[in-house]
Amino acid sequence: MWSLIIVILSLLFGCQAEIADDPKTFRVVSYNVQNLFDTHLDGSEYPEYQNSKKWTDSAYRMRLQTLARTICDSRLGYPDVVVLQEVEGDRVVSDLLTTYLARRGYGWYATAKEEGGAISVAIISRHPLGDVAVHAHSGGRPVLEASIEGGGGVITIFALHAKSQIGVFEETEASRLALMEAVGAAGAANDTANILICGDFNQNPDVIWHSGGVQTAIVDVSHPKAHAYSAQGSLAITGDRTSILPSWYYCPYLDGANTEVGSYVYNGVWQQYDQILASWRLFDGVGWEYESFAVCDLPSLVSADGRPKAWNLALLDGVSDHLPVLMTLKRR
Repeated sequence: MWSLIIVILSLLFGCQAEIADDPKTFRVVSYNVQNLFDTHLDGSEYPEYQNSKKWTDSAYRMRLQTLARTICDSRLGYPDVVVLQEVEGDRVVSDLLTTYLARRGYGWYATAKEEGGAISVAIISRHPLGDVAVHAHSGGRPVLEASIEGGGGVITIFALHAKSQIGVFEETEASRLALMEAVGAAGAANDTANILICGDFNQNPDVIWHSGGVQTAIVDVSHPKAHAYSAQGSLAITGDRTSILPSWYYCPYLDGANTEVGSYVYNGVWQQYDQILASWRLFDGVGWEYESFAVCDLPSLVSADGRPKAWNLALLDGVSDHLPVLMTLKRR
């Protein structure tokens, strides 16, 4: 049974946004903000956030302000769309916009979560949202889809947060595979669209090369079993932007020109879990086209050693254990 929450709300109130639109540039940020809960007790929160003496309204507002400051940092180029993972739900996003971001033009959003789930995915936009859909699957958290008119043609955003790798790999990978099957099917149904798949994939793009023979949710097309696995539901990804097929998605991390080591550190090793994948239409020379990808290691988000400054509830300190990633599109 699913409780799929979709909320779309215009919060501009007729005010003039402080950020001017660039009709030839479209920027999308994806960011796992690490357990951003509000202070209203619903019962589905993680236990540590049910202590009202520790998790206070002032601490909550501090985290909202930190997130707003990050989104509006000029080094991110004032993104047109922000995709968030690990926000509790609608109330968090509404508070973020009404208190901090509406005057910057972020006036539309959608959120989705599974029944009884603690955390949601969200899409926040400076442009009106068109069609919005939620794609359920057997793997856990739903996939949120929204279309956005960016001036140079509609861009379709898929927001996801895959199951973590805690547990037996074969079992958790089955959940991630179900997620990618849902995304792939939705993308194939609209294969002429400019599609970006954004979120925390909870696995590296090269996972197939280290899976021990287990079929993986995403599969590098250069792998010998890529064709067979993609026919069985895996999402095919490539780093070659010059020969991308309609059923493949471009992954910047697999590009030979990539210099980004990752956005998350686990056991001292950088991981490339936070991804934005681009469909073939963004490489066809018409309308919106892929321009660049970057991990946003802003000084405010990293510790002295360059690693993400993780949120610490006990100390009420830090930001997130992930860094945001940014993809830029240009209108040719």
